[in-house]
Amino acid sequence: MAATTYRSSVIRRPSSVMLLFLIQMLLLSACGAAPGAGPTAVPPSAAPTSAPLPTAASLAVPPTTVLTAAPATLAPPTAAPTNVPPTAVPTELPPTAVAPTAVPPTAAPVIGGDAELLFLRDGALIALNPTTSIERTLADTVSNFAATPDGRRIALVRGAGNAAELWVIERNGNGLQQLTSNNRAETGPSWAPDGLALVYTSADQARSLDWAGWSAWCATAEVRVIELSAGLEQTLGAGCEPAFAPDGRRIAFATAPTQQPPGLAFLGSTNAIRMVNREGANGWNYALGGPDSTPMGSYLVYGPAWSPNAEQLAYQRFVGYQALVDINLTELGVAFRGPGAAIGIGAGWLLSPRFAPDGRTVAVVEHNFGDPRGFSGYDIWSTRLLGLGTSETVTLPAADLTLEATVVAELPRSTAAAWAPDGNTLAVILPAGWQPGRSGQEPAFPNEGPGELWRWTPGNEPDVQLATRVDFGSPLLWLPATPPLRAAAIEQQSPNPTGSAYAML
Repeated sequence: MAATTYRSSVIRRPSSVMLLFLIQMLLLSACGAAPGAGPTAVPPSAAPTSAPLPTAASLAVPPTTVLTAAPATLAPPTAAPTNVPPTAVPTELPPTAVAPTAVPPTAAPVIGGDAELLFLRDGALIALNPTTSIERTLADTVSNFAATPDGRRIALVRGAGNAAELWVIERNGNGLQQLTSNNRAETGPSWAPDGLALVYTSADQARSLDWAGWSAWCATAEVRVIELSAGLEQTLGAGCEPAFAPDGRRIAFATAPTQQPPGLAFLGSTNAIRMVNREGANGWNYALGGPDSTPMGSYLVYGPAWSPNAEQLAYQRFVGYQALVDINLTELGVAFRGPGAAIGIGAGWLLSPRFAPDGRTVAVVEHNFGDPRGFSGYDIWSTRLLGLGTSETVTLPAADLTLEATVVAELPRSTAAAWAPDGNTLAVILPAGWQPGRSGQEPAFPNEGPGELWRWTPGNEPDVQLATRVDFGSPLLWLPATPPLRAAAIEQQSPNPTGSAYAML
């Protein structure tokens, strides 16, 4: 460092010459003589005590370069990576997608925002702020979606039938990019908790929500995982409906049925809930479905779902036709032990269980496709909340069964339910024109037209309508609020320094 010179001010005593001059002036004044007017003495200027202030020109700096992409969180470049098949669809935003908001030249991009609800309207993915009612369109031709645990990135299934492919997009609407390109129907993506991998189902046909349709779909399906950092895809095994554990160490999925039930012309019996690690190794069967799987028998197990702490696993067991309905059991067990014990009972076909954020309540959506009353449309759907930690006994034709949970709330005609991030309320989809107080024991909404999004606090009727024109059968997801994260911070958090397009997703 260059030395700094400091200049001090010295106080000097008056000299003898100066004293004589002063005495002379006093004597002349006393004698009445006026001295000649001489020039006024100007005292020497004080020495500066600091360096001169910089000028405006010296403060000029080159313009700041704005980061436009950062690994692992910001949008990828529009150029497709070299490992994407030549037939991959270009990654530009679709015509109906909202263009990203322009960033001021001197500001780094910010990703973050309030909690939002995701649902489908006319096949477009809508993000709704339930507090302000502001809606954003993220992408079109969407049939299914899933978000990273922090809510910053969303996996999409776009297209219909065997043209359904897997895509990803940033929550702010930027960086839409295609991941798969084949002649198979992709669906059901599930994120690794670190956001660097996705598992999903790839099948020869689309899924339907009944015993025969589900069995035919899963019998042709494979569970695949794609590592986004390298763009590598791997098949983990035959089966469907994979779910990543919240700790990132295991993947649970339903294996394909292997037997044909007597008198039926499809594979609809005998499979397992299987667990594997992230590489597909060290697999074992957690729960079995088939004629000898339980004392009362069953056909299939399906729809695995992890508790928030990854210590428990819930799934559905299709028991079959008893007492005029097709019976399903929701089961729950310790994740490292298996199998589970029954916690709930339903009719028809049940969707995958959905845990509340605290893990003490489980939401189950029921599709009673064989309703003995002949109902249809919204009238054969319902949502049930199961409170864990209590028990009750139910009577089935084969035997009495103790359930390790009790029903704490039930909402007829609800086709989807999503927990709020705080776990106090849910968002539910109900038919257009729904009103509280209507009985669920009479037909009222037999159609499959667009529905409405409502807020539901368990113990009360839904009380706030949040959105209209929601697609029938739309998935539903409540994303958490995300704090602002600027590009520099995103770059520092990136776990992959390669800079590949997949690493930037």
